[in-house]
Amino acid sequence: MPKFTIDHVSSSNPQEAYSKIKEFLSNDQDIRRFDPKLQCTFNDGGMSAKMNGAQFKADMSVAASGNGSKVSVTVDLPLMLTPFKGKVQETLQKKLAKYLA
Repeated sequence: MPKFTIDHVSSSNPQEAYSKIKEFLSNDQDIRRFDPKLQCTFNDGGMSAKMNGAQFKADMSVAASGNGSKVSVTVDLPLMLTPFKGKVQETLQKKLAKYLA
């Protein structure tokens, strides 16, 4: 399964960034277009999440970085969905920029 990682640096503190990402993963419908069966499991103490669906899996974590935070999302796509890697990557980058602006 091909993996790729998206890193996004935010000026938000880690707890605020985690809250925004949690809202995004819980409510945003664009990401569910890729996989309607996507389920998210949040670890509030570790400021991380695991996403499991029928089409892909992903891990997200938030860490302190300078005066802000760094959000890392590692996506694991099945080989059949490799042609959609660019679209998934682009959508995640846009959403991270939107929610963490």
